[in-house]
Amino acid sequence: MSHPVQDTHHESVGQWLPLIEFSIRSGVSLSTIRRKIKSNSIPFKLEKGKYLVLFEGNSQAWDGAKDFSSHQVSQASSQLESQAIIGQQQLRIKQLEQELEEMSLLVQTLEKKYGVRY
Repeated sequence: MSHPVQDTHHESVGQWLPLIEFSIRSGVSLSTIRRKIKSNSIPFKLEKGKYLVLFEGNSQAWDGAKDFSSHQVSQASSQLESQAIIGQQQLRIKQLEQELEEMSLLVQTLEKKYGVRY
C-alpha cells in the first residue's frame, strides 16, 4: 500500500488539489494520476478520506502524460468534428430526399391534370 507524502516544504511551491481538479488543470487522466499515486511516484496526501495531489504548474514529471492526453484530446476533437459533419450531411440528404418526393408528387399531379407523361 502506498503511503502519503508528508513533506510540507512542497506546499510553498504549489497547491494541493483533489484528483479531478488536478486532472483538469494538468490535462492528465484520472487513471494516470491514480497509477502514479499507487506507485508512490508523485507527492500526494490523504485528507478526510480524499487524495490530494501537489500541483506545481508545469511539472516535468507529467510532460509525457500531458502530451499523450493532448494527443487523445486532439483525436477526440477530430472525431467529434467528423461526426458533426456527417450529421449535417445526413440531415441535408434527408432534406433533399423530401424535396425530391415533393417534386415527384408535383410532376405526377401535373401529368394527370394535363394528360402529359414526362
